[in-house]
Amino acid sequence: MIVCSCTVITDLDIENALVEILNAPDAPIPTPGIVFRHLSKRMNCCGCAPLAVDTIYNKVDELEKKGLISPTLSATTRSKLLAFTARRAKASPVAHIDPVDFVVSDSKDLVRKIA
Repeated sequence: MIVCSCTVITDLDIENALVEILNAPDAPIPTPGIVFRHLSKRMNCCGCAPLAVDTIYNKVDELEKKGLISPTLSATTRSKLLAFTARRAKASPVAHIDPVDFVVSDSKDLVRKIA
């Protein structure tokens, strides 16, 4: 699955990067920025950031189940990611836009539904 269409990063790219990042000594919190830098990419529009975060969370769990990262490391990473996300949400609250409120129009543009 494509996670970032601007830089063409897939969930498999993120998975492989996480294995390398999380098995390094003194592994950093695998934020999207860390993962993108590891892949020698930069976010352009940042529209993929929420999906990238969700993919990182899910991949950390999958990698633990596959035995590619240690359960202790996975738990530590998960708790750091949760704390990081909570701090970030508190620092810059953003209005939530529900994707269900939008549809693709006949001209292939994304438009808000009119109730």
